Amino acid sequence: MRKGERKRQLLAQARALIAAEGFRAVTPQRLAEAAGVSTGRLARYFPDEAALVRAVLSDARAELCPAPDPALDPGGQLQALLDRHLAAAREPSESFRVVLRALVELTDADRRAELNAVLLECTEPLVRLLQAGQQTGVFRRVDAQVAAWEILQAVLGYALIGPRDVPPAEGEPAPPLDALLHGLLKTDV
Repeated sequence: MRKGERKRQLLAQARALIAAEGFRAVTPQRLAEAAGVSTGRLARYFPDEAALVRAVLSDARAELCPAPDPALDPGGQLQALLDRHLAAAREPSESFRVVLRALVELTDADRRAELNAVLLECTEPLVRLLQAGQQTGVFRRVDAQVAAWEILQAVLGYALIGPRDVPPAEGEPAPPLDALLHGLLKTDV
């Protein structure tokens, strides 16, 4: 197996273990055993726990932070992003579950800083979208970075404590996101 393929395999196995059992359950020995490699081979790709956590969070970011659809206007783009985030919150993918576990389980200051860096990266497309909407008059003038962070926090909060068995009606965002969207738009949604 090529080096890049092996690293993807190890990341996929780590993501699956973390999503199912949490960060503390994923020791180098456990991950190496689950992936069918020696701990020495694992160490070639991830020399320590910090490198593994960084790689898993970075890998999860790609799925957690989808790019807006440029074919839609800013309001439509934001609605589509919120819909995708809510769908992911209702039926969390492995990557989404990894991030939710990270929010709850990673208490070490360095690991929290890495998680916060990933979450801040997730706000970048939202910031650009909000700024574009402000320039075209679709969104109110607010601090786009703060608004993007609040949107991401609302999505993650909904995933952590929102009702899973009572989905909103078709096409309706969850109440906290609906309130944020109404607050951003110059008109009702």
